[in-house]
Amino acid sequence: MRVDVAPERIPLTRLAGVGPARAARLAQLGLASVRDLFFLVPRRLEHSGPRVSAAEAATRVGAEVAVVGALRALRLFRAGRGRSVLSLDLADESGALRVLFFNQPWLFERLRAVSASQAKVEFSGRVGATKKGPALLAPRLLDATESRDEPRLVPVYPLTEGIGQEFLRKLAQRALEEHAHGIRDPLPESVRRERGLLGLQEAVLALHRPATPEEFERARARMALERLLALQARLARSQELASQGRARPVRLSEGERAELVARLPFDPTAGQRRVLDQILADIGRERPMRRLLQGEVGAGKTLVALAACAAVVRGGGQAALLAPTELLCEQHWLGLRAPLAAFGVRAVLFTGSLRASAKRAALEELAAGRAGLAIGTHALFSPAVSFQRLDLAVIDEQQRFGVAQKRALLDKGRDVHALLMTATPIPRTLALCFYGDLETSLLAERPPGRGTLETRVFASAARAHVLAFLTERAQLGERIFWVCPRIVDPAQEESDERESRAQIASAERAFASLQASELAPYGVELLHGRISAERRSRAIERFRRGTALVLVGTSIVEVGVDVPEATVMVIEDAERFGLAQLHQLRGRVGRSPRASWCFLLGSDGASERLAFLERCSDGFAIAEEDLRRRGMGDLAGLRQAGENLEGLAAPELDLELVKLARNLVRGSEELRSHYSSSESAAELV
Repeated sequence: MRVDVAPERIPLTRLAGVGPARAARLAQLGLASVRDLFFLVPRRLEHSGPRVSAAEAATRVGAEVAVVGALRALRLFRAGRGRSVLSLDLADESGALRVLFFNQPWLFERLRAVSASQAKVEFSGRVGATKKGPALLAPRLLDATESRDEPRLVPVYPLTEGIGQEFLRKLAQRALEEHAHGIRDPLPESVRRERGLLGLQEAVLALHRPATPEEFERARARMALERLLALQARLARSQELASQGRARPVRLSEGERAELVARLPFDPTAGQRRVLDQILADIGRERPMRRLLQGEVGAGKTLVALAACAAVVRGGGQAALLAPTELLCEQHWLGLRAPLAAFGVRAVLFTGSLRASAKRAALEELAAGRAGLAIGTHALFSPAVSFQRLDLAVIDEQQRFGVAQKRALLDKGRDVHALLMTATPIPRTLALCFYGDLETSLLAERPPGRGTLETRVFASAARAHVLAFLTERAQLGERIFWVCPRIVDPAQEESDERESRAQIASAERAFASLQASELAPYGVELLHGRISAERRSRAIERFRRGTALVLVGTSIVEVGVDVPEATVMVIEDAERFGLAQLHQLRGRVGRSPRASWCFLLGSDGASERLAFLERCSDGFAIAEEDLRRRGMGDLAGLRQAGENLEGLAAPELDLELVKLARNLVRGSEELRSHYSSSESAAELV
């Protein structure tokens, strides 16, 4: 009698061929159970081509074919410039076909062992014409024991070291044969029928044994829906838990609110007043605030957070401002210290590079309640950091922190109010996915008195023209950012990708070049993550004062370096950045009434994508375009704590799936309960 066991309860070690070593490697792909393997979405499908003889394959130059045979005459030789070619003959009853692999010397020993065993193998690939006749070029290794004559679709999975495609394919097939009967579909049949969805068991089979590309895409959509259902269920649970919390309310009278606004070191815009009113209303309730503040670059989010922190401290509590980099923390510390003092708020800086004595002093002041605000990096997560009464946590550039990290800070108080901030505009699809449990505020307007900002795309060959323009701006005392995608040249680092990345612009090389250019007399400073905190501070201060007018760095300048006199941003190898990040970088200029420019230096092939920035300054439109071009998972930092949304590719389809998942979960307690306990879900804040 067969006893059905849910796939999530079956470890992969129950499958033949998976011992402790392989289980550890599979875990690196997020695979621990049979269910995980069922839900592993192939990156794409490949067409294996029809199975033919070696002799017939030689007549099909340019076609995709599969050939079964024995391996003969293996040879590995060098082809110059560090390249290698592995050549062998694939022989069957009809003759032999030459097979070539390029730059895969590690295959030699593996295939030599197969040849020695005299086992038959199947190679699938394109037949190409070479100087020595037809050859199968860089083919895929398939399972020769399968009986078939027609072409078939082959799933291509994500891999990790020590796990090959053929092993993973066989493992998936073995799991289907032994355990597919245990798959239970939590969605009612009526819902599936109404929405045209595949059943879960049907989808899993179509994912790993697709009959057609269309069937595979339907299976991918159902798998994506499963992940979204789990995520939306956790968001709903998170909302329920927050509603049950009992935070300490911070209530200000109308007079106290007016005094708070009057003491701000700036005249708030209408948008800032609106957002501040929302925040003050939130922290005035017992339910813990969970608010996401999105704002365009330079819209003044930090100053709104300053007012919220001041209100909490005035009410007898403490606040924490968490930032992802020491540079950003240092800039918050320098910029907010004076305004905080005007509110009577004492703040302490807490970062990993602080001297031991400074850390001890900061810890004592926070624990005793003498310091009302802590400004810090990941160092704030340390168990040594304790607050007398933490009421508010402000998390800047929140997308750079994982779920557990945010929780580590919130757990330092009881039902702490949380304000999450980001200057990276979040497309509505991602906002619904990841932040459905948060109230949202938007600061879209720029403060008054800002000049124009013009973006232009140039080929790298126009560098001399750009330098001439920069010299003109430097003569007027204006500041210049010069950003590169890397710190040092790849040739100075150990990397398997050294050759392919050798031409990537580096900050160190640009710094040396600009020091020898016509900009040298105006002062050139270098800023990146590997230099000391003291040198960083010195470089920024010289740039801020105008002692040095050029600041060369990496994307570290994306946040935290606020110098209104900066009017030019130059970004080398701009195609190596996403559109949203380029928009962030150019937001470092255009912060004064002067006209400003952003020059994107890239290859001709990148000009069409980069040209989008020439005509668009709306951060949300740019983020949507980035999503369309690069896909859901490539927007840096927005994937949370291992949450895998593989298979979400088409934004239009994705948004409909997200809406469907939200509606299903919110309309059914049974589904909410099932998916909130699912192993594929991830709690947010």
